[in-house]
Amino acid sequence: MRYKACTDDDIEYLRTRIAGRSPGQPNIASKTFRNVSVITGLNSHKDQINLYGSARFAKETGRELHSFYSRDTFKSTGADITLKDQRRVDKGVVNKARKSCDIPEEQQIEIWNLPASSTDHVPGRLDLCVGMPVMVRHKDATECCITKGAEANVAYWESSLGPHGRPVLDTLFVKLKNPATDVQIEGLPVNIVPLTQRVDKVLAKLKTGNTISISRHQVPVC
Repeated sequence: MRYKACTDDDIEYLRTRIAGRSPGQPNIASKTFRNVSVITGLNSHKDQINLYGSARFAKETGRELHSFYSRDTFKSTGADITLKDQRRVDKGVVNKARKSCDIPEEQQIEIWNLPASSTDHVPGRLDLCVGMPVMVRHKDATECCITKGAEANVAYWESSLGPHGRPVLDTLFVKLKNPATDVQIEGLPVNIVPLTQRVDKVLAKLKTGNTISISRHQVPVC
C-alpha cells in the first residue's frame, strides 16, 4: 500500500477498515477476519497476532502445530560485535574475540526466542501446520507468482535436524491463493510452489539492549 497514491476517497474508505471496539468498526475477533491478512501499526503487534493466530488455527482445524527453527551462525570468527541501541555506533561497540562461528546453545535459545521485530523481521521460529495461511516475504520467482506479499496455504514440507537438535525447515511447499495465472512446476500439483531457505544478515536485538550480527538461514514466510 502506497499512501501517497491514495485519493481522498481511498483514505475515507481505509478509515472505515480500522479495527476497534466502536460501533461499526471491524472486529478482528470476528470469524469474518479469522484467516485474512491484517495490516498492523507496529511490527510487534504483527508478531503477537502470528503467534496466537497459528496456535488458534491449529486448534480449530485439529491439526498438529510444528515448530521449525532457523539455522544461525555468527557473521565471522573475528569478533562478536554488540552495542547498546541507544548509543552511537562509534562509541558503543564492544569487540569480544571468538574462535568459532557456532552460537552456544544457551545464547542460541535466547536468540530464537526473540520476536521477529527484534531480528530484522526474519523469525527464529516458524510455527506451521498443513493448510495454514502464510504470506511470501520475498520476490523469488515472478514467473511462478512467488512474489512479495503473495498469499498461500501450507501444503507440506521437507525438514531436517539442525543446530542443537532442533527441526529446521529446508523446503516449504505452499499452494498459491488466487495467483495471476496457474503455475505448473514439473512434478508438483497445480499452484503448488517450493520456498527454500534464504540467508540474511540479521541484527538480533537482545533483551539486554545489546545487538549481535548473525547470518540466519530461514524460509521467507510469515
